[in-house]
Amino acid sequence: MPINMLHTLRQIVQGVNQSEALDDALQFLVTQTKQALETQCCSVYLANVEAGHFTLMATDGLAQSSVGNAVIGFHEGLIGLVGEREEPINLANAHQHPRFKFIPQVEEEQLNAFLGTPIIHQGRVLGVLTIQQADARQFSEQEESLLVTLSAQLAGVLAAAKARGQLTAASSHQRSMVVLQGVAGSPGIAVAQAWVERVAVELEDVVEGQHQDLDAELERWQNAVLQTREYIERLSLRLGESLDRDVLAIFDVYQNILNDNSISGAVEQHIRANASAETALVRVAKDYIGQFAAMKDAYLRERATDIRDLAQRLLYFLQQRAHELTEHEQPLVLVAEEVTASMLASIPRDKLLGIVSVRGSSNSHAAILARALGIPAVLGIADLPLKKCAGRDVILDGYSGRLYLSPSAAVKEEYARLLRQESELQIEFEKNRELPAATADGRRLSVMINAGLAADTEHYGGGADGVGLFRTEIPFMIQDKFPSEEFQFQTYCNILNRFPGQPVTMRTLDVGGDKALPYFPIREENPFLGWRGLRMTLDHPEIFLVQMRAMLKAHHKCRNLRIMFPMVTNIAELEQAKKLLRKAHAELQDELGEHFALPPLGIMIEVPAMLYQLRAVADQVDFVSVGSNDLTQYLLAVDRNNARVANLYDELNPAVLNALNSIAQQCRQYQLNFSICGELASDPLGAILLVAMGYKVLSMNAANIGRVKWALAKVSMSQCQHMLQKALNLSSADTIRRQLYVDMDSFGLGALIRPGQ
Repeated sequence: MPINMLHTLRQIVQGVNQSEALDDALQFLVTQTKQALETQCCSVYLANVEAGHFTLMATDGLAQSSVGNAVIGFHEGLIGLVGEREEPINLANAHQHPRFKFIPQVEEEQLNAFLGTPIIHQGRVLGVLTIQQADARQFSEQEESLLVTLSAQLAGVLAAAKARGQLTAASSHQRSMVVLQGVAGSPGIAVAQAWVERVAVELEDVVEGQHQDLDAELERWQNAVLQTREYIERLSLRLGESLDRDVLAIFDVYQNILNDNSISGAVEQHIRANASAETALVRVAKDYIGQFAAMKDAYLRERATDIRDLAQRLLYFLQQRAHELTEHEQPLVLVAEEVTASMLASIPRDKLLGIVSVRGSSNSHAAILARALGIPAVLGIADLPLKKCAGRDVILDGYSGRLYLSPSAAVKEEYARLLRQESELQIEFEKNRELPAATADGRRLSVMINAGLAADTEHYGGGADGVGLFRTEIPFMIQDKFPSEEFQFQTYCNILNRFPGQPVTMRTLDVGGDKALPYFPIREENPFLGWRGLRMTLDHPEIFLVQMRAMLKAHHKCRNLRIMFPMVTNIAELEQAKKLLRKAHAELQDELGEHFALPPLGIMIEVPAMLYQLRAVADQVDFVSVGSNDLTQYLLAVDRNNARVANLYDELNPAVLNALNSIAQQCRQYQLNFSICGELASDPLGAILLVAMGYKVLSMNAANIGRVKWALAKVSMSQCQHMLQKALNLSSADTIRRQLYVDMDSFGLGALIRPGQ
């Protein structure tokens, strides 16, 4: 495609994206496309799903009086045919085609040649883009290619423009409802007015510069750091009455990032090299943001948001602005381009009913805080027009990930009923939180939590029987060098001491490839299948042995550690890792002058190859824990954080369920203890299936403990197995889900099935 044409297409897409009104965006589209392709007519039709037809919304070449009035059914005419086929239709003489529909008001009698392409966004036909010509000829392959390219590029921005246009209409007397789909970040329902929060200063606004006085610039920077520390402490105090200290420790992460060993120290180095404080901050922050944002691991990738949030707070104070916490009189739903932990904390808990973010995922600190606070959250709504949201009535559904803007009376009434039901259920969930986990017929189970740092854990304790997965890589991520043995020892002891007498399973360092450390960059073509986890640490025993010594010292002191190796692919790797573990153990026993037993040892089952090596694994370890998130991704070859294929990621896929069932059967056969620590265990439906398979230890997000325990207490083991057998005999995730919902309803669990599920 010629470079000048690519430039033209880019200009058209940008113009549509920048248009505030939908009508203006569409008219710009058809006028510029007609000019670029040198045709006699260009038109765009948008789909009206409720009415079942396409409406002519803009044209340059047809009768202007027909805009907004000419409609064609989804199964009528050439426009309907393009929508049905979801592919281009290129005709030399449209009038001779059997599907041609004559509409006198559009005045297209003189136009013979027709080319129509569908505009498809997230699998849905939004509309049809057409060009027409009087000459009876087929449009060339290049012309067709250009229109297809334009339609594909326009899909996302047109979806956003359509949402903006609907909201503009909703602000008039029409009050039309707009429904937008995002990612469910925290369960629950919120009904309130939207409060749009905007960042006061952004890193991209800084113009690079130099300072004239080193001492004055360093002092200015240090003052900004001090003010930022004080501000973060104020946020922490504001939430102090609503959250456990461990959840508030999220703000300790922010404080730690400010220390001399990470961002602050790096900024000072740039200042000493003559950069202004603002310039130094932006350089360092963008470097950290880039490294985190490039990571495949969703949890660690979200730390880029924390770095940006903190850096912009620092920039705010560098510019000598005074930040006062806003007081809000009415309950609200917080809406922002990217909701951050500090943004969320700046609103009083009794006024904050929910959060909505254009960007972000369920792994962000904002999502973690929202779940800890019991606040529903919907994230990643790319089509959300922020400027049109302020002050508008909204309904946020944190179960389905939907946001309703200007909801209709019927929708309001339905969600009011659901809120009443949810309030009653939540009381029941909390009653079950502290009770032992068991099925209705008394089969005892163990429910544990997944954790990062103390700073990233929602409600340590709170009904949990221990920690099923503790990610040890975070202390490595916030340093500018590999953490010392003593630093790691203290970190691990802090966690183990929080669960006296309960098992804490720590996963050894899982970085490399997709989770490169700031001080240990790794560049690979396909990092997700590359040098990561145990593969990397075995190649660097000097790193692995320090962690092993720190873990073993912590275990010697606390006696409740379990060690787990990640990303094991074969038995040789496992044997090599065990050899290093024994070496560290022998060294410590000599240093301490006493013997102490090794902690229980296990591996994560996340690489599909391990499904066929469990017999050999049983001779090597004490337990295995299934990482269902990664196992699902590897089995289905789907990155669940890639929006283009995320719909293919489904833990109810028959292949995934059969793999999980096979693991359970083999572990029982080889007398190998097994558990699961993926998101499937956090879903009551998933927990029921796992229990039926034989998983007695489920590790999950702490916020879901009460919900899962309540659901399991409602069903007997035979009912669980009844649901599982039906599911294993079905051939698709959708049919499995529908059947399971029917069964849940019959077993008294219908209240857990939300609208749209």
